[in-house]
Amino acid sequence: MDRYIELQQLVNQFRRELPQDQCYADRLAEELELIRDQNFSRHFLRVREILDLTTDIPHITRGSAGSSLVCWLMGISDLDPVAENIPIARFMNPKRDDLPDIDLDFPHWQQLTVMNRIFKRWPGQSARVSNYVMYKEKSAKREAAKRLGAKGTLKRGFEFSQVLPQEEIAEAERVTAKLMGKKRCISKHCGGILIFDRAVPRSLINGENQILLDKYETEDLEHFKIDILANRGLSQLWEIDQRPLTDYPEHDEMTSALLGRGDVLGVTQGESPAMKRLFRALKVKSKSDCTLATALIRPVATQGRRKANAFQDWSADTIQQDTVVFEDDAITMIADILECDMYTADMWRRAFAKRNEEKIYEFMQLIGDHPKRDSVLSALRELSHFGLCRAHATNLGRLIWALAYQKAHNPEQFWRACLKHCEGSYSRWVYYQEAKLAGAVHAPLEGGECEELARTGRWSSGRFIPACTEIRRPGEVEFLGLVANYRVFKSGAKDYITFATLGTGNGRYLDVIIPHAISFADQPILWGKGRLDFTNSSECVKVYKSKRMKLQDIAHID
Repeated sequence: MDRYIELQQLVNQFRRELPQDQCYADRLAEELELIRDQNFSRHFLRVREILDLTTDIPHITRGSAGSSLVCWLMGISDLDPVAENIPIARFMNPKRDDLPDIDLDFPHWQQLTVMNRIFKRWPGQSARVSNYVMYKEKSAKREAAKRLGAKGTLKRGFEFSQVLPQEEIAEAERVTAKLMGKKRCISKHCGGILIFDRAVPRSLINGENQILLDKYETEDLEHFKIDILANRGLSQLWEIDQRPLTDYPEHDEMTSALLGRGDVLGVTQGESPAMKRLFRALKVKSKSDCTLATALIRPVATQGRRKANAFQDWSADTIQQDTVVFEDDAITMIADILECDMYTADMWRRAFAKRNEEKIYEFMQLIGDHPKRDSVLSALRELSHFGLCRAHATNLGRLIWALAYQKAHNPEQFWRACLKHCEGSYSRWVYYQEAKLAGAVHAPLEGGECEELARTGRWSSGRFIPACTEIRRPGEVEFLGLVANYRVFKSGAKDYITFATLGTGNGRYLDVIIPHAISFADQPILWGKGRLDFTNSSECVKVYKSKRMKLQDIAHID
């Protein structure tokens, strides 16, 4: 089909009027030229067709699709990139040879419904992409031991000498090395869908509605993959109120107060201890502030040391002055320093994100002795730890703001929806206890908390575990708490710390930092002493003495 005819079909699918402003006309012309030259029209039309199949199901875009004015005009995205000053280069770039991604989030419980409608609309032409699960060190070692006759359950961290005869150890090590990086099994991609113009090639079929291509092969073959993704936060919000995210106010005193004090338990995708501390540090005042917080925390999840330091060192002033917050910021920074177009700047951004040292060296040669050389290079080298563009962060920030708004204004409905849809990082009892405090769950029974907790992961009564407490002295806290959440982070070349949140009473939580790695799998009670530290509106106990305990150790205390 003629590309100009396809462009006209695209324009015919606009669901919003183009604002009467020259900057919008210029941006639209730029995007339509990109779409025409790269033959992307049918990809946008295909996504719009999917959304027409799901008008009864809410969605939000994930990733950089929100950077596109065409996506906004077609109703694919609810983010106006011109108003938000988001460049298109992160989404579509004529200098790249890959297809743009359009990822759609739906309520998690309706993900399969959406997929089945796609399979019904394009029978024999649509299928899910595969995941290739590869052998890594631990799984390869376990498989090698089994192949050489190891019996029974292999414990975590086992050694070959513990499960195999001495004469088999060298062979086990050889098999382990051979398996590393090889294909272990094939599973379904979490949401990737391909829709072919004709029937799915028989050689690719791997069962019903699944093909033998993973996401990397899909990219190499230049197939347009659409991700139909599951979002529990959207499920939770839709259960409470079905208004669009764009209808929530930019400012709301009750929501700001809730976020400012870090009252984010149950706010899906915004409730982590790091997010809680950051909300307090930033004194969140608006929906836009949620976008900032989202971009600051979530991209560094893969870098344990920075995340560990974040629990102690968040400073709102430092964050906003010295941090490249969005990937789009890097594009603008590079365009300014090199005086190049945004598309070229995005290619340099990608080089830093992928740690292409050859291209990075070339970039350093280009900027020479520029006055901002050191600060720019320092900021760009952090891009390998980033994963959020402004469009993605804005949509996620809007969702977090809307959930916080509902928690502030409709706490009972909020907690009922949370219990129904969400699986957060906190222990199960945390959500049930908070729901009881909000009146969303009736709690008539008293006593037997420890026994019921050990059996079901929660308890029925309205009181907290009686033995749990905090004793505060000048500069010191002694505590006995039930572990609500914990994670181990690498804080140096060989050092680890454990960050834990402890419940010490109804609605009372204590953040503690333990100066070594620790697991609470079988011992969910922690007694300890530590120095009280108060930084950026959040308190934390730096533990210097501690002991793990089992529930039966405190069950008799009332």
